Amino acid sequence: MTQVFVRASKIRPSAWLILLLILASVGFSQAQDKPADGVWSLEECIKYAIKNNVTVMQNELQVDLATSNLQQSRASRYPSVNASASQALSWGRNIDPGSNQFITQRINSNNFGLQASVPIFNGMQIHNTIKQNQTTLEVNQLNVKQIRNTTALLVATNYLNVLLNKELLNVAEKNVASTKEQLDRTEKLFNAGSIAENDVINLRATLANNELAVVNARNQLDIAKANIQQAMNYPIAGDFEVEDVPIESLTVNAIESTTSQIYSIAEKTQYNIRSADKNIESSQYGIEIAKAGRYPTLNLTGSLFTLYSSAARRFEPTGNLSPNFVGFSDPEGTTRFILYNPEFTQISYPFGDQLSDNFRQQVSLNLNIPIFNGWQVRNQIARSTINKRNAELQAQTARNQLRIDIENAYVTAKSAYNTYEARVKQLEAQELAFITNEKRYNAGAANVVDFNIARINRDNARSDLVRAKYDYLFRKKVLDFYEDKPLYNE
Repeated sequence: MTQVFVRASKIRPSAWLILLLILASVGFSQAQDKPADGVWSLEECIKYAIKNNVTVMQNELQVDLATSNLQQSRASRYPSVNASASQALSWGRNIDPGSNQFITQRINSNNFGLQASVPIFNGMQIHNTIKQNQTTLEVNQLNVKQIRNTTALLVATNYLNVLLNKELLNVAEKNVASTKEQLDRTEKLFNAGSIAENDVINLRATLANNELAVVNARNQLDIAKANIQQAMNYPIAGDFEVEDVPIESLTVNAIESTTSQIYSIAEKTQYNIRSADKNIESSQYGIEIAKAGRYPTLNLTGSLFTLYSSAARRFEPTGNLSPNFVGFSDPEGTTRFILYNPEFTQISYPFGDQLSDNFRQQVSLNLNIPIFNGWQVRNQIARSTINKRNAELQAQTARNQLRIDIENAYVTAKSAYNTYEARVKQLEAQELAFITNEKRYNAGAANVVDFNIARINRDNARSDLVRAKYDYLFRKKVLDFYEDKPLYNE
Protein backbone atom coordinates (compact mmCIF):
# COMPACT_ATOMS: atom_id res chain seq x y z
CA MET A 1 0.00 0.00 0.00
CA THR A 2 2.85 2.38 0.82
CA GLN A 3 4.52 1.68 -2.49
CA VAL A 4 1.35 2.51 -4.39
CA PHE A 5 0.96 5.74 -2.44
CA VAL A 6 4.54 6.82 -3.21
CA ARG A 7 4.06 6.22 -6.90
CA ALA A 8 0.77 8.07 -6.94
CA SER A 9 2.32 10.99 -5.10
CA LYS A 10 4.78 11.47 -7.94
CA ILE A 11 1.99 12.22 -10.40
CA ARG A 12 1.91 15.87 -11.29
CA PRO A 13 -1.24 17.91 -10.45
CA SER A 14 -2.01 18.32 -14.15
CA ALA A 15 -1.90 14.55 -14.61
CA TRP A 16 -4.28 14.11 -11.67
CA LEU A 17 -6.66 16.59 -13.29
CA ILE A 18 -6.58 14.72 -16.61
CA LEU A 19 -7.18 11.42 -14.83
CA LEU A 20 -10.15 12.82 -12.93
CA LEU A 21 -11.62 14.26 -16.12
CA ILE A 22 -11.31 10.89 -17.87
CA LEU A 23 -12.98 9.06 -14.99
CA ALA A 24 -15.70 11.67 -14.84
CA SER A 25 -16.36 11.37 -18.59
CA VAL A 26 -16.61 7.59 -18.32
CA GLY A 27 -19.03 7.86 -15.42
CA PHE A 28 -21.07 10.46 -17.27
CA SER A 29 -21.27 8.21 -20.33
CA GLN A 30 -22.60 5.32 -18.25
CA ALA A 31 -25.02 7.64 -16.48
CA GLN A 32 -26.35 8.77 -19.86
CA ASP A 33 -27.23 5.15 -20.74
CA LYS A 34 -28.75 4.30 -17.37
CA PRO A 35 -32.36 5.42 -16.64
CA ALA A 36 -32.65 8.40 -14.35
CA ASP A 37 -34.62 6.47 -11.73
CA GLY A 38 -32.43 3.36 -12.03
CA VAL A 39 -35.41 1.22 -13.11
CA TRP A 40 -35.18 -0.26 -16.61
CA SER A 41 -38.17 -0.61 -18.89
CA LEU A 42 -38.26 -3.26 -21.60
CA GLU A 43 -37.72 -0.65 -24.30
CA GLU A 44 -34.71 0.82 -22.48
CA CYS A 45 -33.19 -2.63 -22.02
CA ILE A 46 -33.57 -3.48 -25.71
CA LYS A 47 -32.19 -0.16 -26.94
CA TYR A 48 -29.20 -0.42 -24.62
CA ALA A 49 -28.54 -4.00 -25.76
CA ILE A 50 -28.66 -3.06 -29.45
CA LYS A 51 -26.45 -0.03 -28.92
CA ASN A 52 -23.78 -2.06 -27.10
CA ASN A 53 -23.99 -5.31 -29.07
CA VAL A 54 -20.59 -6.04 -30.61
CA THR A 55 -22.08 -8.20 -33.38
CA VAL A 56 -24.34 -5.32 -34.38
CA MET A 57 -21.32 -3.01 -34.47
CA GLN A 58 -19.36 -5.45 -36.62
CA ASN A 59 -22.21 -5.77 -39.11
CA GLU A 60 -22.62 -2.00 -39.20
CA LEU A 61 -18.95 -1.85 -40.21
CA GLN A 62 -19.79 -4.29 -43.01
CA VAL A 63 -22.50 -1.85 -44.11
CA ASP A 64 -19.92 0.95 -44.19
CA LEU A 65 -17.55 -1.25 -46.19
CA ALA A 66 -20.28 -2.20 -48.67
CA THR A 67 -21.19 1.49 -49.03
CA SER A 68 -17.58 2.30 -49.85
CA ASN A 69 -17.45 -0.51 -52.43
CA LEU A 70 -20.64 0.77 -54.05
CA GLN A 71 -19.28 4.32 -54.26
CA GLN A 72 -16.06 2.99 -55.80
CA SER A 73 -17.92 0.98 -58.44
CA ARG A 74 -20.02 4.00 -59.36
CA ALA A 75 -16.90 6.15 -59.66
CA SER A 76 -15.40 3.66 -62.14
CA ARG A 77 -17.82 5.01 -64.79
CA TYR A 78 -15.97 8.32 -64.81
CA PRO A 79 -12.62 9.14 -66.44
CA SER A 80 -9.41 8.42 -64.62
CA VAL A 81 -6.91 11.27 -64.77
CA ASN A 82 -3.25 10.93 -63.81
CA ALA A 83 -0.40 13.42 -63.86
CA SER A 84 3.27 12.48 -64.02
CA ALA A 85 6.55 14.31 -63.54
CA SER A 86 10.12 13.10 -63.49
CA GLN A 87 13.63 14.51 -63.22
CA ALA A 88 16.79 12.72 -64.32
CA LEU A 89 20.54 13.38 -64.17
CA SER A 90 22.82 11.43 -66.51
CA TRP A 91 26.53 11.44 -67.39
CA GLY A 92 28.65 10.14 -70.27
CA ARG A 93 27.29 9.24 -73.66
CA ASN A 94 23.62 10.02 -73.66
CA ILE A 95 20.72 10.71 -75.92
CA ASP A 96 19.51 14.25 -75.69
CA PRO A 97 15.77 13.90 -74.98
CA GLY A 98 15.16 17.17 -76.83
CA SER A 99 17.01 16.48 -80.09
CA ASN A 100 17.23 12.67 -79.81
CA GLN A 101 20.93 12.83 -80.75
CA PHE A 102 23.94 11.25 -79.07
CA ILE A 103 25.98 13.63 -76.95
CA THR A 104 28.68 13.25 -74.31
CA GLN A 105 27.91 15.51 -71.40
CA ARG A 106 25.93 15.68 -68.20
CA ILE A 107 22.21 16.19 -68.81
CA ASN A 108 19.50 17.36 -66.49
CA SER A 109 16.07 16.55 -67.95
CA ASN A 110 12.42 16.82 -66.89
CA ASN A 111 9.33 15.11 -68.25
CA PHE A 112 5.74 16.20 -67.53
CA GLY A 113 2.56 14.43 -68.58
CA LEU A 114 -1.17 14.33 -68.04
CA GLN A 115 -3.28 11.36 -69.15
CA ALA A 116 -7.01 10.70 -68.99
CA SER A 117 -8.84 7.49 -69.87
CA VAL A 118 -12.56 6.74 -69.91
CA PRO A 119 -14.23 3.37 -70.57
CA ILE A 120 -16.70 3.42 -73.44
CA PHE A 121 -17.79 -0.22 -73.48
CA ASN A 122 -16.74 -3.20 -71.35
CA GLY A 123 -19.54 -5.70 -71.76
CA MET A 124 -21.75 -4.02 -69.10
CA GLN A 125 -19.24 -5.08 -66.44
CA ILE A 126 -19.30 -1.73 -64.61
CA HIS A 127 -23.10 -1.58 -64.71
CA ASN A 128 -23.49 -5.08 -63.29
CA THR A 129 -20.78 -4.49 -60.68
CA ILE A 130 -22.70 -1.44 -59.45
CA LYS A 131 -25.89 -3.52 -59.24
CA GLN A 132 -24.10 -6.31 -57.37
CA ASN A 133 -22.52 -3.92 -54.87
CA GLN A 134 -25.89 -2.25 -54.34
CA THR A 135 -27.39 -5.66 -53.59
CA THR A 136 -24.51 -6.52 -51.26
CA LEU A 137 -25.14 -3.29 -49.36
CA GLU A 138 -28.81 -4.21 -48.96
CA VAL A 139 -27.82 -7.68 -47.72
CA ASN A 140 -25.60 -6.18 -45.04
CA GLN A 141 -28.29 -3.72 -44.00
CA LEU A 142 -30.77 -6.59 -43.65
CA ASN A 143 -28.24 -8.55 -41.60
CA VAL A 144 -27.96 -5.64 -39.16
CA LYS A 145 -31.74 -5.49 -38.80
CA GLN A 146 -31.91 -9.26 -38.26
CA ILE A 147 -29.30 -9.14 -35.48
CA ARG A 148 -31.13 -6.22 -33.87
CA ASN A 149 -34.39 -8.18 -33.90
CA THR A 150 -32.71 -11.30 -32.53
CA THR A 151 -31.11 -9.23 -29.78
CA ALA A 152 -34.45 -7.61 -28.97
CA LEU A 153 -36.13 -11.02 -28.71
CA LEU A 154 -33.37 -12.34 -26.45
CA VAL A 155 -33.62 -9.33 -24.13
CA ALA A 156 -37.43 -9.51 -24.11
CA THR A 157 -37.43 -13.17 -23.04
CA ASN A 158 -34.85 -12.45 -20.34
CA TYR A 159 -36.94 -9.48 -19.21
CA LEU A 160 -39.99 -11.72 -18.86
CA ASN A 161 -37.84 -14.20 -16.95
CA VAL A 162 -36.96 -11.47 -14.45
CA LEU A 163 -40.65 -10.63 -14.05
CA LEU A 164 -41.41 -14.32 -13.56
CA ASN A 165 -38.87 -14.70 -10.78
CA LYS A 166 -40.00 -11.47 -9.14
CA GLU A 167 -43.53 -12.82 -9.09
CA LEU A 168 -42.37 -16.17 -7.75
CA LEU A 169 -40.48 -14.33 -5.01
CA ASN A 170 -43.62 -12.37 -4.23
CA VAL A 171 -45.62 -15.61 -3.99
CA ALA A 172 -42.99 -17.15 -1.72
CA GLU A 173 -42.97 -14.11 0.55
CA LYS A 174 -46.78 -14.18 0.76
CA ASN A 175 -46.60 -17.84 1.74
CA VAL A 176 -44.17 -16.97 4.54
CA ALA A 177 -46.48 -14.21 5.79
CA SER A 178 -49.50 -16.51 5.66
CA THR A 179 -47.65 -19.28 7.48
CA LYS A 180 -46.43 -16.88 10.16
CA GLU A 181 -49.98 -15.69 10.69
CA GLN A 182 -51.26 -19.23 11.00
CA LEU A 183 -48.35 -20.17 13.29
CA ASP A 184 -49.20 -17.26 15.56
CA ARG A 185 -52.81 -18.48 15.84
CA THR A 186 -51.66 -22.05 16.43
CA GLU A 187 -49.26 -21.05 19.19
CA LYS A 188 -52.09 -19.19 20.93
CA LEU A 189 -54.29 -22.28 20.70
CA PHE A 190 -51.45 -24.41 22.04
CA ASN A 191 -50.87 -22.02 24.95
CA ALA A 192 -54.58 -22.24 25.69
CA GLY A 193 -54.31 -26.03 25.69
CA SER A 194 -56.65 -26.47 22.70
CA ILE A 195 -54.20 -28.30 20.43
CA ALA A 196 -51.13 -30.49 20.76
CA GLU A 197 -47.56 -29.25 20.56
CA ASN A 198 -47.01 -31.37 17.46
CA ASP A 199 -49.23 -29.00 15.47
CA VAL A 200 -46.97 -26.09 16.38
CA ILE A 201 -43.86 -28.06 15.45
CA ASN A 202 -45.30 -28.99 12.07
CA LEU A 203 -46.17 -25.36 11.28
CA ARG A 204 -42.70 -24.22 12.30
CA ALA A 205 -41.25 -26.79 9.89
CA THR A 206 -43.58 -25.47 7.20
CA LEU A 207 -42.43 -21.94 7.93
CA ALA A 208 -38.78 -23.00 7.62
CA ASN A 209 -39.52 -24.58 4.24
CA ASN A 210 -41.32 -21.43 3.10
CA GLU A 211 -38.41 -19.24 4.18
CA LEU A 212 -36.04 -21.52 2.26
CA ALA A 213 -38.30 -21.11 -0.77
CA VAL A 214 -37.91 -17.33 -0.42
CA VAL A 215 -34.12 -17.67 -0.40
CA ASN A 216 -34.23 -19.90 -3.47
CA ALA A 217 -36.61 -17.52 -5.25
CA ARG A 218 -34.37 -14.56 -4.46
CA ASN A 219 -31.35 -16.47 -5.81
CA GLN A 220 -33.20 -17.29 -9.01
CA LEU A 221 -34.16 -13.64 -9.36
CA ASP A 222 -30.51 -12.61 -9.02
CA ILE A 223 -29.57 -15.13 -11.70
CA ALA A 224 -32.31 -13.83 -14.00
CA LYS A 225 -31.08 -10.25 -13.52
CA ALA A 226 -27.53 -11.34 -14.28
CA ASN A 227 -28.74 -13.06 -17.46
CA ILE A 228 -30.52 -9.99 -18.81
CA GLN A 229 -27.57 -7.73 -17.97
CA GLN A 230 -25.26 -10.08 -19.85
CA ALA A 231 -27.69 -10.15 -22.78
CA MET A 232 -27.56 -6.34 -22.74
CA ASN A 233 -23.75 -6.33 -22.44
CA TYR A 234 -24.26 -4.27 -19.30
CA PRO A 235 -21.79 -4.71 -16.41
CA ILE A 236 -23.53 -6.70 -13.68
CA ALA A 237 -24.65 -4.34 -10.93
CA GLY A 238 -26.43 -5.13 -7.70
CA ASP A 239 -28.82 -2.19 -8.03
CA PHE A 240 -30.18 -3.30 -11.43
CA GLU A 241 -33.98 -3.27 -11.40
CA VAL A 242 -36.58 -3.74 -14.11
CA GLU A 243 -39.91 -2.02 -14.29
CA ASP A 244 -42.65 -3.89 -12.45
CA VAL A 245 -45.50 -5.13 -14.59
CA PRO A 246 -48.39 -6.51 -12.51
CA ILE A 247 -49.11 -10.07 -13.52
CA GLU A 248 -52.79 -9.20 -13.79
CA SER A 249 -52.02 -6.79 -16.64
CA LEU A 250 -50.26 -9.53 -18.65
CA THR A 251 -53.28 -10.84 -20.49
CA VAL A 252 -53.29 -14.36 -21.88
CA ASN A 253 -55.08 -14.67 -25.20
CA ALA A 254 -55.46 -17.80 -27.25
CA ILE A 255 -53.46 -18.14 -30.46
CA GLU A 256 -55.68 -17.20 -33.36
CA SER A 257 -53.28 -17.58 -36.30
CA THR A 258 -52.32 -20.86 -37.92
CA THR A 259 -48.77 -21.95 -38.69
CA SER A 260 -49.30 -21.32 -42.41
CA GLN A 261 -50.55 -17.80 -41.72
CA ILE A 262 -47.61 -17.06 -39.44
CA TYR A 263 -45.17 -18.49 -41.98
CA SER A 264 -46.72 -16.42 -44.77
CA ILE A 265 -46.04 -13.25 -42.76
CA ALA A 266 -42.58 -14.32 -41.58
CA GLU A 267 -41.40 -15.26 -45.07
CA LYS A 268 -42.05 -11.70 -46.23
CA THR A 269 -40.81 -9.87 -43.14
CA GLN A 270 -37.96 -11.88 -41.62
CA TYR A 271 -34.74 -10.12 -42.53
CA ASN A 272 -32.69 -13.31 -42.87
CA ILE A 273 -35.08 -14.59 -45.58
CA ARG A 274 -34.94 -11.29 -47.42
CA SER A 275 -31.17 -11.31 -47.08
CA ALA A 276 -30.98 -14.83 -48.55
CA ASP A 277 -33.08 -13.72 -51.55
CA LYS A 278 -30.82 -10.72 -52.06
CA ASN A 279 -27.83 -13.05 -52.12
CA ILE A 280 -29.42 -14.88 -55.05
CA GLU A 281 -29.85 -11.57 -56.85
CA SER A 282 -26.24 -10.66 -56.12
CA SER A 283 -24.96 -13.98 -57.46
CA GLN A 284 -26.93 -13.43 -60.68
CA TYR A 285 -25.10 -10.16 -61.20
CA GLY A 286 -21.89 -12.11 -60.57
CA ILE A 287 -22.74 -14.31 -63.58
CA GLU A 288 -23.33 -11.24 -65.75
CA ILE A 289 -20.00 -9.77 -64.64
CA ALA A 290 -18.23 -13.01 -65.59
CA LYS A 291 -19.93 -13.04 -69.01
CA ALA A 292 -18.57 -9.56 -69.71
CA GLY A 293 -15.17 -11.18 -70.25
CA ARG A 294 -16.44 -12.51 -73.59
CA TYR A 295 -16.97 -9.06 -75.07
CA PRO A 296 -14.46 -6.53 -76.45
CA THR A 297 -13.56 -3.49 -74.40
CA LEU A 298 -13.22 0.01 -75.81
CA ASN A 299 -11.47 2.87 -74.01
CA LEU A 300 -10.86 6.48 -75.01
CA THR A 301 -7.49 7.88 -73.92
CA GLY A 302 -6.10 11.39 -74.14
CA SER A 303 -2.67 12.61 -73.05
CA LEU A 304 -0.61 15.80 -72.79
CA PHE A 305 3.20 15.74 -72.68
CA THR A 306 6.19 18.08 -72.59
CA LEU A 307 9.84 17.96 -71.56
CA TYR A 308 12.94 19.96 -70.70
CA SER A 309 16.64 19.12 -71.30
CA SER A 310 19.68 21.05 -70.11
CA ALA A 311 21.53 19.92 -73.27
CA ALA A 312 19.05 21.64 -75.58
CA ARG A 313 20.29 24.82 -77.31
CA ARG A 314 18.66 27.45 -79.44
CA PHE A 315 20.49 28.81 -82.59
CA GLU A 316 20.18 32.40 -83.81
CA PRO A 317 21.75 33.94 -87.00
CA THR A 318 24.64 36.35 -86.41
CA GLY A 319 24.10 38.33 -89.64
CA ASN A 320 27.47 37.20 -91.07
CA LEU A 321 28.01 34.98 -94.08
CA SER A 322 30.81 32.44 -94.45
CA PRO A 323 32.14 31.52 -97.97
CA ASN A 324 31.85 27.95 -99.12
CA PHE A 325 33.74 26.98 -102.28
CA VAL A 326 32.00 24.35 -104.33
CA GLY A 327 33.63 22.74 -107.40
CA PHE A 328 32.49 20.25 -109.99
CA SER A 329 33.85 18.94 -113.32
CA ASP A 330 32.45 19.22 -116.80
CA PRO A 331 33.78 18.15 -120.20
CA GLU A 332 35.53 21.43 -120.66
CA GLY A 333 37.24 21.59 -117.29
CA THR A 334 36.68 22.46 -113.64
CA THR A 335 34.35 25.23 -112.60
CA ARG A 336 34.31 26.66 -109.06
CA PHE A 337 31.44 28.43 -107.34
CA ILE A 338 31.35 30.34 -104.08
CA LEU A 339 28.30 29.89 -101.80
CA TYR A 340 27.80 32.07 -98.76
CA ASN A 341 26.14 30.38 -95.75
CA PRO A 342 24.70 32.37 -92.86
CA GLU A 343 26.45 31.98 -89.52
CA PHE A 344 24.54 30.91 -86.32
CA THR A 345 25.39 31.13 -82.68
CA GLN A 346 24.11 28.97 -79.75
CA ILE A 347 22.10 30.63 -77.03
CA SER A 348 20.45 29.23 -73.89
CA TYR A 349 17.07 27.53 -74.20
CA PRO A 350 14.93 28.70 -71.25
CA PHE A 351 12.89 26.18 -69.24
CA GLY A 352 9.53 27.74 -70.06
CA ASP A 353 10.27 27.99 -73.77
CA GLN A 354 11.21 24.32 -73.92
CA LEU A 355 8.02 23.27 -72.17
CA SER A 356 6.01 25.33 -74.65
CA ASP A 357 7.90 24.18 -77.76
CA ASN A 358 7.88 20.49 -76.76
CA PHE A 359 4.21 20.38 -75.79
CA ARG A 360 2.24 17.70 -77.63
CA GLN A 361 -1.25 16.14 -77.39
CA GLN A 362 -2.61 12.72 -78.26
CA VAL A 363 -6.05 11.11 -78.43
CA SER A 364 -6.50 7.38 -79.01
CA LEU A 365 -9.18 4.70 -79.04
CA ASN A 366 -8.05 1.39 -77.58
CA LEU A 367 -9.97 -1.75 -78.57
CA ASN A 368 -9.22 -5.04 -76.84
CA ILE A 369 -10.81 -8.16 -78.32
CA PRO A 370 -10.58 -11.37 -76.26
CA ILE A 371 -9.70 -14.38 -78.39
CA PHE A 372 -8.30 -17.00 -76.03
CA ASN A 373 -7.40 -16.63 -72.37
CA GLY A 374 -6.93 -20.16 -71.08
CA TRP A 375 -10.69 -20.74 -70.49
CA GLN A 376 -10.61 -18.17 -67.68
CA VAL A 377 -13.90 -16.56 -68.71
CA ARG A 378 -15.66 -19.90 -69.14
CA ASN A 379 -14.48 -21.15 -65.75
CA GLN A 380 -15.42 -17.89 -64.07
CA ILE A 381 -18.93 -18.15 -65.50
CA ALA A 382 -19.14 -21.73 -64.25
CA ARG A 383 -18.03 -20.72 -60.74
CA SER A 384 -20.50 -17.84 -60.68
CA THR A 385 -23.30 -20.19 -61.74
CA ILE A 386 -22.39 -22.57 -58.92
CA ASN A 387 -22.40 -19.66 -56.46
CA LYS A 388 -25.90 -18.74 -57.57
CA ARG A 389 -27.13 -22.31 -57.14
CA ASN A 390 -25.56 -22.40 -53.69
CA ALA A 391 -27.30 -19.12 -52.80
CA GLU A 392 -30.61 -20.61 -53.92
CA LEU A 393 -30.08 -23.67 -51.73
CA GLN A 394 -29.14 -21.46 -48.76
CA ALA A 395 -32.34 -19.47 -49.25
CA GLN A 396 -34.35 -22.70 -49.37
CA THR A 397 -32.59 -23.94 -46.23
CA ALA A 398 -33.43 -20.67 -44.47
CA ARG A 399 -37.09 -21.07 -45.44
CA ASN A 400 -37.17 -24.68 -44.26
CA GLN A 401 -35.60 -23.70 -40.95
CA LEU A 402 -38.05 -20.83 -40.57
CA ARG A 403 -40.97 -23.20 -41.14
CA ILE A 404 -39.58 -25.67 -38.59
CA ASP A 405 -38.97 -22.93 -36.04
CA ILE A 406 -42.48 -21.58 -36.47
CA GLU A 407 -44.03 -25.03 -36.18
CA ASN A 408 -42.05 -25.78 -33.02
CA ALA A 409 -42.89 -22.39 -31.52
CA TYR A 410 -46.55 -22.85 -32.40
CA VAL A 411 -46.79 -26.32 -30.87
CA THR A 412 -45.01 -25.31 -27.67
CA ALA A 413 -47.13 -22.15 -27.40
CA LYS A 414 -50.35 -24.15 -27.79
CA SER A 415 -49.15 -26.61 -25.18
CA ALA A 416 -48.21 -23.77 -22.84
CA TYR A 417 -51.66 -22.23 -23.30
CA ASN A 418 -53.37 -25.53 -22.52
CA THR A 419 -51.18 -25.93 -19.46
CA TYR A 420 -52.05 -22.40 -18.35
CA GLU A 421 -55.78 -23.08 -18.58
CA ALA A 422 -55.34 -26.31 -16.61
CA ARG A 423 -53.31 -24.46 -13.96
CA VAL A 424 -56.08 -21.88 -13.59
CA LYS A 425 -58.59 -24.63 -12.86
CA GLN A 426 -56.13 -26.36 -10.55
CA LEU A 427 -55.58 -23.21 -8.50
CA GLU A 428 -59.33 -22.65 -8.19
CA ALA A 429 -59.73 -26.18 -6.86
CA GLN A 430 -56.77 -25.90 -4.47
CA GLU A 431 -57.96 -22.52 -3.20
CA LEU A 432 -61.36 -24.03 -2.43
CA ALA A 433 -59.79 -27.04 -0.77
CA PHE A 434 -57.57 -24.82 1.37
CA ILE A 435 -60.45 -22.60 2.47
CA THR A 436 -62.46 -25.69 3.43
CA ASN A 437 -59.57 -27.21 5.40
CA GLU A 438 -58.79 -23.89 7.05
CA LYS A 439 -62.37 -23.58 8.33
CA ARG A 440 -62.35 -27.16 9.55
CA TYR A 441 -58.93 -26.71 11.21
CA ASN A 442 -59.98 -23.51 12.97
CA ALA A 443 -63.11 -25.30 14.14
CA GLY A 444 -60.99 -28.20 15.42
CA ALA A 445 -62.51 -30.66 12.92
CA ALA A 446 -59.26 -31.23 10.97
CA ASN A 447 -55.71 -31.94 12.08
CA VAL A 448 -52.69 -29.85 11.25
CA VAL A 449 -51.34 -32.41 8.77
CA ASP A 450 -54.39 -32.14 6.53
CA PHE A 451 -54.32 -28.37 6.89
CA ASN A 452 -50.62 -28.16 5.90
CA ILE A 453 -51.14 -30.44 2.92
CA ALA A 454 -53.95 -28.17 1.70
CA ARG A 455 -51.76 -25.11 2.24
CA ILE A 456 -48.79 -26.63 0.39
CA ASN A 457 -51.01 -27.70 -2.49
CA ARG A 458 -52.48 -24.22 -2.75
CA ASP A 459 -49.03 -22.55 -2.61
CA ASN A 460 -47.67 -24.91 -5.24
CA ALA A 461 -50.70 -24.23 -7.44
CA ARG A 462 -50.06 -20.49 -7.19
CA SER A 463 -46.42 -20.90 -8.22
CA ASP A 464 -47.33 -23.32 -10.99
CA LEU A 465 -49.88 -20.87 -12.38
CA VAL A 466 -47.31 -18.05 -12.40
CA ARG A 467 -44.83 -20.26 -14.21
CA ALA A 468 -47.46 -21.43 -16.69
CA LYS A 469 -48.54 -17.87 -17.43
CA TYR A 470 -45.02 -16.60 -18.07
CA ASP A 471 -44.09 -19.73 -19.99
CA TYR A 472 -46.97 -19.08 -22.36
CA LEU A 473 -46.02 -15.41 -22.64
CA PHE A 474 -42.48 -16.49 -23.57
CA ARG A 475 -43.81 -18.74 -26.32
CA LYS A 476 -46.31 -16.14 -27.52
CA LYS A 477 -43.58 -13.53 -27.71
CA VAL A 478 -41.69 -15.76 -30.14
CA LEU A 479 -44.79 -16.09 -32.33
CA ASP A 480 -45.24 -12.32 -32.20
CA PHE A 481 -41.67 -12.01 -33.43
CA TYR A 482 -42.45 -14.19 -36.46
CA GLU A 483 -45.68 -12.24 -37.09
CA ASP A 484 -43.60 -9.04 -37.33
CA LYS A 485 -45.16 -7.50 -34.24
CA PRO A 486 -42.76 -4.90 -32.80
CA LEU A 487 -41.04 -5.81 -29.56
CA TYR A 488 -40.19 -2.17 -28.85
CA ASN A 489 -40.54 1.32 -30.33
CA GLU A 490 -37.52 2.24 -32.41
